[in-house]
Amino acid sequence: MIKETIQMLVFQWLIPMAIMAAIYRVMYRFIYKRYERMDMDRLWGKLILGAVILGTAIGLWLYLSSSSWFMALTGYSHQGIHWFTQTGVAQVAAEQGRSLWIIIFTFILTWVPIYFRAFVLVWVTASLLVIRSIVWRVHITRTTSILVSTAVCFPYLCLKYIFGYQTPIFDFLQARLFVAKLKENVNDSYFNALQGVDEKGEKFEGGSGGSAQIQRIKAATIAIRQTKAKIRTAGGLRRAEIVVRHSRETDTDKVIESALNGVGKRIIAPSIRFQDNPVLNVSQGGYVLDSDVIYRAGDELGRWRAIFSNPWAKEQRVKNGGDGSLRAFVQVIRDVFRYVSHLTPPAIYDQIIEREKRLYTPDKTADKAKYTAQQNLDLSVIPEPKDPATGNDIPTQTKIARRVAEERIPNVTNALNAFKVNGVFDQVQVGGNSAIYRYTLPRTADLPTDFNRLQEGLERMLKTTDTPIITISANMLSVSLINGVTIPVDFRQMILQREKGLPSIITGIFGVDAMGNNVYGSLGDIIPHLMLFGATGQGKTVTIMAFLYSVMSAVDPTKLKIAYIDGKGNSFEFMRTDNSDSETYHPNPFTYAQPADASGDIEYGRGLLKYMEMETRRRIELFKKSGVSKLEGYNKKFPDKYLYEILVVVDEFSAITDLDDKLKASEVAEKGTIDTLEYLAKMGRSAGIHLLPANQTARKEKVPGKISANIGGRVSLGVSEPIESDIALPDSNIAVHLIKQPGEFYSNLNGIRNAEHGFTPYLSDDTMNALNDSLEKKFGHHDYVVTREEVMMAVYGEEDETMFDIPEPMPTRDTPLEELLELMEAYPHWAIANKSSSVIARNKEVTSADAGERRKNKLAIKGALTKCQEDIESIA
Repeated sequence: MIKETIQMLVFQWLIPMAIMAAIYRVMYRFIYKRYERMDMDRLWGKLILGAVILGTAIGLWLYLSSSSWFMALTGYSHQGIHWFTQTGVAQVAAEQGRSLWIIIFTFILTWVPIYFRAFVLVWVTASLLVIRSIVWRVHITRTTSILVSTAVCFPYLCLKYIFGYQTPIFDFLQARLFVAKLKENVNDSYFNALQGVDEKGEKFEGGSGGSAQIQRIKAATIAIRQTKAKIRTAGGLRRAEIVVRHSRETDTDKVIESALNGVGKRIIAPSIRFQDNPVLNVSQGGYVLDSDVIYRAGDELGRWRAIFSNPWAKEQRVKNGGDGSLRAFVQVIRDVFRYVSHLTPPAIYDQIIEREKRLYTPDKTADKAKYTAQQNLDLSVIPEPKDPATGNDIPTQTKIARRVAEERIPNVTNALNAFKVNGVFDQVQVGGNSAIYRYTLPRTADLPTDFNRLQEGLERMLKTTDTPIITISANMLSVSLINGVTIPVDFRQMILQREKGLPSIITGIFGVDAMGNNVYGSLGDIIPHLMLFGATGQGKTVTIMAFLYSVMSAVDPTKLKIAYIDGKGNSFEFMRTDNSDSETYHPNPFTYAQPADASGDIEYGRGLLKYMEMETRRRIELFKKSGVSKLEGYNKKFPDKYLYEILVVVDEFSAITDLDDKLKASEVAEKGTIDTLEYLAKMGRSAGIHLLPANQTARKEKVPGKISANIGGRVSLGVSEPIESDIALPDSNIAVHLIKQPGEFYSNLNGIRNAEHGFTPYLSDDTMNALNDSLEKKFGHHDYVVTREEVMMAVYGEEDETMFDIPEPMPTRDTPLEELLELMEAYPHWAIANKSSSVIARNKEVTSADAGERRKNKLAIKGALTKCQEDIESIA
């Protein structure tokens, strides 16, 4: 029985499979050599020649088969064969050979199935191994060793999931693959030297370098053969390590170092990035390549529903810039296989835990925070955001944006590699109109010192009209590119997902990042003031309002008041609470005083700033007398005399500070605003008075150093010039002058090395009016803390010339000249006080008319001002 079993294994399995393996090896080597020498031009020539020969043969056959003489000749031959088979000689020969034919036929029926089975098993398996070896670019013998060892250890590797390993099968296979690739990277002559033969299989003689060099190469090869690799993915971290054994000789180590030079660029894997060159670590036994990268199994898995899209949708059509229905369908199939390959127990567990946290985990930020966020706004008045260009909602735009962004991953990666930035692609995020490509950098990344050249180079290589923005944070390189698909930001969702705990009273949200997480801004003890920049059209005022309404949504108006000053218009006029007879009456209970329009009422704009300085001094003096050092201590000691915090918003502050140059030397102390803003920036924190100055430019001549030096918090939208980027976000190397999309910003409020990239929501005028109405309904009507008259009285005194009436409503630069001249005649004191303001000096008809008309209009303004001065003097 045992003998028969052994014979069966040997003759029916071992020998047939060995023969088929040998035949396959011969076939593989033959094809591979032909592949190395393949010339497509010659191949096409041979195919054409073969087609001509085949066509000629077929034509000749068709001609002959249709000829009558050929048919007759064929008939005669068939008759001759039939006659021959009936002869006695033929009958005897058939009888004698019958037993031989039976033996041959029986042998074929017995062994052909066995060898066919061996053929199928060997050739199919070997072909799969060859394909895998080509993909890995590793020799087939090493590929076989890796896959066989993984298959043998598969049950053990599956068991490791129970002990917390996230990807044990990948770790085992990839570690062995790293060793194989490292060996493949070494020059083949090294291994030939070790075997004592050259590349032709002949005995290896001294040659170049002599016998000493041969011995060094042999020793180096032995050391490289003893390479060890280990990958461990657990606890949200994928750690990889390759150790190449060093020798005991310095010269041999130099050979090893030469062989391993740049090897880190060539052996990469998902979430693994080695330094370019290994580092000698004697304690670890040799030359070490290591990598530590955060790995999130749940994120790698992705969402099942996100895989599927309609291949025949309008946006998938080629004429609309899509891939076409066929390629879109193939992409869905690929994504399904990718999803299945990442469907591991840790990935499923991560997603379940994330879902549970999102749905059921209570927000405990309020337990440790000083304040708890309320929900004051009626979010139902906010319409669902839609993309104005397409009318699509957020999920639809997000799906389209992700598809567009993912198609550019190879191009972005190749462009970075061309500039020797060899990061490993981690993920792509989409938000606003941008796609952010994130790459894991090696520990010793050799990055260019000039990011401008890199950004401009990427622009050229990617053939885009918008320059990418590159940032580095926590060993991750991010490339922000215009994606061409705008994803609206939902203010409602932003408020609903905010943390309940507030580190300070003034804690707002500027927008969301590409992952949909809120980008917070908190003004308190750590960052008392914040400066915001954004060129015209970049959404600066929209960003301010989104932040302010997010602040107002969380706190009571008895704890916070907001003072508004606009240097170039009346952007905050709708916040007034004292114009009940106006059609735009939507009072806001948080408003501290009548909003100041410094473009047409510069004295009140300056006066409100001066009043804030006076309030700061008053509070500091009060704290001294009360034995406390700051507002928090005072409110805790005297809760019945609770003092609210004040946020002073100064939009286009340079339009106000620039007018300091027009003051007389004797007026600077009384009316100068630069020193006032400097004082508020230095002393306002302890008094609970915080600044939010904003400007459309960050040029040095427009941003006084006295102010910027005392305000560390910065948020910047797109600015106009490269020099402005360094002032808007100093020491960050973030080129915010490259931002083109309105509402896109960077914030340094969490540290300049952890700058946040976000997108702000858009709130229309009607929406903001409705939000004001909801706040008025919740808290009731709140009068100003101080009126305009009281501000002017306190700052300038009862008999001061600044105590004059002003036009209601305030004119703007767009006011027709004829109407402006009438207002100047009706309010002469106002006209003289604001003669340098943009409303009068830069009226639209004065600056935009043709030369002759412009000269005429300037003379009209000059004449009106002269008359106003005469009227004032006559009254006096």
